[in-house]
Amino acid sequence: MEQPTSEDTQPPLQPSGMPEERRQRGAQDWNRWLLLLLILVLCLGFVSTNLFQAQNARMLSQQAQNGQIQLAHEQQRETILQNYMNKISDMLVHDQLLTKRKASDPAKIAADALTRQTFSRLDGDRKAELMRFIYQTKLVSNDSVVLNLQDVDISNARLGQIDIRDTYLVGANMSGSDLHGAILSDAILTFTNLAGANLSKADLHACDLHNTNLAGANLRDATGLTPDQISQVRSLRGATMPDGTVHR
Repeated sequence: MEQPTSEDTQPPLQPSGMPEERRQRGAQDWNRWLLLLLILVLCLGFVSTNLFQAQNARMLSQQAQNGQIQLAHEQQRETILQNYMNKISDMLVHDQLLTKRKASDPAKIAADALTRQTFSRLDGDRKAELMRFIYQTKLVSNDSVVLNLQDVDISNARLGQIDIRDTYLVGANMSGSDLHGAILSDAILTFTNLAGANLSKADLHACDLHNTNLAGANLRDATGLTPDQISQVRSLRGATMPDGTVHR
């Protein structure tokens, strides 16, 4: 029996270049993955940037649109106010509006309707302008009451420091209005709604507050408010009194 030689027992030799080729192939595969990952990151960054820019552009466009809408509303309210002043001025001259005291007078009916409609369409600042106008034209003076302000919407008007003394404001809705420092002496505020109004430092000397709603109003440092006036008020619930105490 023939014995195997040493050459027959040796394992077959591996090609000397095999491990290096594998390393190179592995490095190439890794580089491909890195390249794909880099491309993916760049694509995501590009998409994110475009989305951000598109969102920013939409936001800027919406802000511009809102600004235009706000400007249009401001211009509309200013036009409404000016039209009212022009019409009432014309009625004062041509229709002798100050002499129209009867509720059935056509000129008075038209003026009342126009006043009610105009107040309801104005913002707080322009309500103040309108109030000054009708005060200066003596349409709500106690001596010559022409306009009926019953339930007229003068709420949230910015009337700080206004001088509307000796006026007839019976039944007006002035809730939430800013009347700090206002001069309201001798004003008739019967059944007037002043709930939540700011009347701090207001002059209330000789005001008629019969059945006036002052719930939640700020009366801190208001002057001229007597116990007799307070007794006539319909509601003071939650109001801050002149001395700073809160009425229960």
